[in-house]
Amino acid sequence: MFLQGFHAQSIVSESFEGFLGRGLSIAATAAGMRWLINSIHGLALLCALSIPVAIFNGTLFSWHPTLMALAFLGFMAEGVLTSILFRSKEGQDRVRAIQRHLLLQALAFLCLLGGFYAIYQNKVVHGKEHFKSVHGKFGMATFILGIVAPLGGLISFRRMGLLQKFPDKMQPRIKWAHRNIGILTWLLALVTIQLALTHHAVWQGWVTRVWQVAVVLLGALVVVLAWLQPRARPTPAGADFELVTEPTRKHTPDLPRTQAV
Repeated sequence: MFLQGFHAQSIVSESFEGFLGRGLSIAATAAGMRWLINSIHGLALLCALSIPVAIFNGTLFSWHPTLMALAFLGFMAEGVLTSILFRSKEGQDRVRAIQRHLLLQALAFLCLLGGFYAIYQNKVVHGKEHFKSVHGKFGMATFILGIVAPLGGLISFRRMGLLQKFPDKMQPRIKWAHRNIGILTWLLALVTIQLALTHHAVWQGWVTRVWQVAVVLLGALVVVLAWLQPRARPTPAGADFELVTEPTRKHTPDLPRTQAV
């Protein structure tokens, strides 16, 4: 009986893995990638605009969800998408994509500062303690990472002239750390937003349920796109990352054949 149950579980597991593999294969096609990218654009736009429209009423508190939605669901979502897509770019196309990423993240950072100030000042006005709720604790962690990630980006952007001050061996690691801290910050922000959407001051009935589903889908699609997008690897001497298409093989010169004795 136990073996039959184990066998059935194995069949279900293999079927799920096969279904997942087929789904990723379809998504990896050109049409699938375009669908992923357009879906991310659409969900980001939907969330970033609909939340402020529904919630903002001119009060100090309403500035908090408004600016945070613009920061993380709008500008930073597009910034993360840009950073994923420029993995496969080279030359001036890559530089322009990085500059666009920098602009989007700068706008997200300004909204983050404004949103943080709004909720902090609102609690001061109403005499409430700071960072006591689960949402507040997650929000504080997101805010800290939201400051660290842009600083890493400024260092990583070669044209700023800061990256070259570090040893060559450290430069790829700095870029790697910036990318991973950035995506971690954004995903943590999505969790923080989910915790906030059920708050009575934000709750909008069935509309909130739509937001919750949209935020989950947005995060999932970005993770899938990041997984499918071609990887990058550091080039020698800390140069910018380049696309890896196939394994690099070391060239060994032909050696003279030994003559038989």
